[in-house]
Amino acid sequence: MKKATMIRHYRSHSAADEYIIGFTNDKMLYFVRLPEILPRWLNVEEASRNQGQNLRLRIKKKDKTTLLNKGAICLGPSSLLKQDKYNKGEIFEKLITEYYGQEWSKDTVPFWVQGDMRINNIEIQIKLDTATLMNTKQIEKHFYKINRKAVWQNGFFVT
Repeated sequence: MKKATMIRHYRSHSAADEYIIGFTNDKMLYFVRLPEILPRWLNVEEASRNQGQNLRLRIKKKDKTTLLNKGAICLGPSSLLKQDKYNKGEIFEKLITEYYGQEWSKDTVPFWVQGDMRINNIEIQIKLDTATLMNTKQIEKHFYKINRKAVWQNGFFVT
């Protein structure tokens, strides 16, 4: 599937109103809050375990420098991501949730149902650099539930 098509599917189905994006730079962990994820930060890659293709967040070094210059917030050393039984994305989500004074709990709620956190009725999706936003199997399954007549053909749903 083409990158533009995957981004379009992600954006049209995402329940998020805003995004908190995390990244590491010089062994420090930072985050920014944005209205959307820039397409240049997204790549289409082959997924594992027969899940089709992934839409993955990959922020380049020059973009990290720009974000730092525009006021990215430092959470502390990147070693914070290694001190728990959860994966890095879950730990980052926990750190952000607690930063905003909320209690975190691990969940498996899909991105099309709700964000990872809510602030003032704004649904926020939390993603760490290199995170997978979605894969083609997820969106195919979700779209099929919405429209059982739809069939996936050549990267598009056809009714």
